[in-house]
Amino acid sequence: MGGGFKPRVVRYPEKLGTKKIVHVIGNFIAGGSSQLVVDIIEGTSDEYLHKIVVPYTEEQLAYQPVDIHAFPITRLRELSKWLENEKPEFVHIHYFVRSADKHSDGALWYETVFKICEELDLKVIQNVNVPTHPNPSPAVIHNVFVSDYVRREFNNVATDSSVIYPGSDFSHFKNEDVDRLPEKSIGMVYRLDNDKLRSDAIEVFIETVKKDPTIKARVVGVGHFLNEYKRRVREEDLESNISFTGFVSYDDLPAMYKRFSIFVAPVHDESFGQVTPFAMGMGMCVAGYNTGAMSEILGTDETLRPTGDVDTLATLIVELANDTDRRKNIGLANRERASQSFPVEHMLRQYRELYLRVLSNKLNE
Repeated sequence: MGGGFKPRVVRYPEKLGTKKIVHVIGNFIAGGSSQLVVDIIEGTSDEYLHKIVVPYTEEQLAYQPVDIHAFPITRLRELSKWLENEKPEFVHIHYFVRSADKHSDGALWYETVFKICEELDLKVIQNVNVPTHPNPSPAVIHNVFVSDYVRREFNNVATDSSVIYPGSDFSHFKNEDVDRLPEKSIGMVYRLDNDKLRSDAIEVFIETVKKDPTIKARVVGVGHFLNEYKRRVREEDLESNISFTGFVSYDDLPAMYKRFSIFVAPVHDESFGQVTPFAMGMGMCVAGYNTGAMSEILGTDETLRPTGDVDTLATLIVELANDTDRRKNIGLANRERASQSFPVEHMLRQYRELYLRVLSNKLNE
């Protein structure tokens, strides 16, 4: 993750609960799904004992300490024995296999885990964390979708379901003085991979600073596209306008957000990206492509433009960068919406209620 790597410290209560939950997730790198698991662990460990199962672990875990166990696809029979011994109350599977990846090793790993749960007669809560159809395993007793968009467009099973938005800690992502956000400064915070971004996402920043050379841009994150983005910026001789920060830790993200006043979301698909509510909590204007759940998150499509239309989005960003009053009013409205709709406390209350219903066999009530 680079020299600036600093893990997020996972906080636990003094006394841990005893009812065991096993979370299954395809990776535990920095990102929305891992963040969701950590938030659940931090918010419910007074009642539940959480363990995590992954196919592999990183050399440097982005979140520490956690009780994590790696079972690669070649050792999944060991997972069966482990689950049999652990006897969890239920298994919470955080699913993010897209349709295009149905035949990948990751998809096969998930598929085998579902079959193991079926064989052991374990109850499964399935979180559908990306725009994809839920796994139809009969072990699943409840599907959680992270947005109305994902449930509306991808729910093709009759299983009991709900929408629970990922929550954000707005005591961490807060900014009381929106007036001090810098003028003419834009940025984005993403894992620079193809799950949400494409190789041409950088073109929005390039076109924006070409239209208004007084604008400065920061790209926060690491990933597959980082070198390609840097190459394009060099080709356009815009290194004085567009900078790359690399990895920025969770603890340091609020300070980074305060270095720009417009959060840019040039995503090609969006189930529910927490980086947008983070920006909203900071009182920041958000501009991006009108895709997936973006308008649902913002509550409006006023600052969204058609997906892939670089010129139109860049024009909007320039307009917002040069209209302080409009930008500030949008930022304040965003902060209010985030605080009402996406606080982590609200999310945790919903998961506590769901877990209790599962344990009480009252899902249909």
